[in-house]
Amino acid sequence: MRLALLLAYGFVLASAAPAAAAWNEPWKSADKALVIDAYEFNPIDWNELASDKRIAGFINKASDGLPPEWNCNGLKGDDQKLCKNRWWKYSVTKELYQTRRQMAKMKGLLWGAYHLARPGNPRAQADHFVDFAEPAADDLLALDIEDNDDEWMSLSDAEIFADQIKIRTGRYPVLYTNGSTAKYIADNAADYPLLTRLPLWYARYRDDITGKFPTDNWSSYALWQFSSMHNCNERSCPYRVKGAKTDIDVNVSTYDVAGLQKAWPFDELIEKPGNAGNLIASVSDSTKSQVAAAADLGKKKSAEPAPGGTLVAAYGPAEHHPAIDPLQMLTSLAKGKAQDASADHKVADGSETAASLPSPEHEAQPASPSVNSFRQAVSLAAKGLDRLIAPPAEAAVRLPEPADGLAAAEGERVQRSSVMKILASAEAERRANALPMPARVLSQLGADRSDRGGRVRRVAADHLAALGPVDRRIFGAFEATR
Repeated sequence: MRLALLLAYGFVLASAAPAAAAWNEPWKSADKALVIDAYEFNPIDWNELASDKRIAGFINKASDGLPPEWNCNGLKGDDQKLCKNRWWKYSVTKELYQTRRQMAKMKGLLWGAYHLARPGNPRAQADHFVDFAEPAADDLLALDIEDNDDEWMSLSDAEIFADQIKIRTGRYPVLYTNGSTAKYIADNAADYPLLTRLPLWYARYRDDITGKFPTDNWSSYALWQFSSMHNCNERSCPYRVKGAKTDIDVNVSTYDVAGLQKAWPFDELIEKPGNAGNLIASVSDSTKSQVAAAADLGKKKSAEPAPGGTLVAAYGPAEHHPAIDPLQMLTSLAKGKAQDASADHKVADGSETAASLPSPEHEAQPASPSVNSFRQAVSLAAKGLDRLIAPPAEAAVRLPEPADGLAAAEGERVQRSSVMKILASAEAERRANALPMPARVLSQLGADRSDRGGRVRRVAADHLAALGPVDRRIFGAFEATR
């Protein structure tokens, strides 16, 4: 039993070893490819360096911040000396860069360049980098953000820098940074949508980064800089490089040499762990079908209107129905409904008006699905609108009129609704170029396409005199609230 447990435990450890190997001293695995990176003051013996067959690539510093001033004329004293010194350093650095590139490629090494990012215009720095490095299609490009402080390029500017590199070269750079800055970017991924997608060149000088590497954003590193002058000296060094001093930087890959040659120059954006694309792939087929059907809504036009289609015609997209003239429909409606809408309502003299109280016949009724014309829809809407607006305004728009016969003798009064009466006379009024309309209707009209001049015409005194007392009171109320 004990033997079986030991064997099972050993099997679990063996299966977990490949995943753990990426975090704990992976450079001790003889199959892992190594990459050297250097700056201009690192002496290199190329024959000795290339004799180590695990070393598959070489990344050299290219540009540093913004380019120097191209003209030192007009400067004096120390300013002129400093300007000339910058140009001398720039010239020597670029010549050394080009020489090292030739040597590395002659030795069969992969080549890369990095830009030391400083505060200042990020697009100008990106242009400087591309102009300096003159990268080939298979050369790695890297943005070096040493730390997240004022001495170096801000992370927001780094996003712009990476975008400019894409504009200039058609691909994005690798991001080089330390452990704390990488964690900060991962913790604030929403603020840095581009940096979080760049392949990570991780600088961390410790044997084991288990639990330290920001796996919530990067599933792994492109390169891990594990050795430099910070942890390598004459007495102890994680990895000693032939043909170089202890201050040389050494990086390990997750690939062997052949695999690294295929992955180089890491010019594609990474997929984040738990990327939304994986979630989309898990959607059921029925949901996908419904989404596809929803995408086709509005693309097909039915030959015959469906039940309730008049509401779609009135309120739907303009391309699905011809233009409708509300004025024409209302006036046509008024002609057909004037007689029914002008029915009398009798009330006792001196009592509360019956029209001000809701009655069963005035209760709201939903539009039937069988409504198949715009006129019917407008009729229903007008009735509902009257039920909402007319009762509170009865005292303002209605006057008692004497009734004939015995009812008048007994003092009873009859009140008549003037709304439909006004609408019924709309057609005749329109021909006279005078169409006063209720305010709630006028506010819903679109562009005025009639030949009657302005939308609202001031009513002349002689016109008011020709109207009945109820109409005069209505138009007087409209005139006062115009």
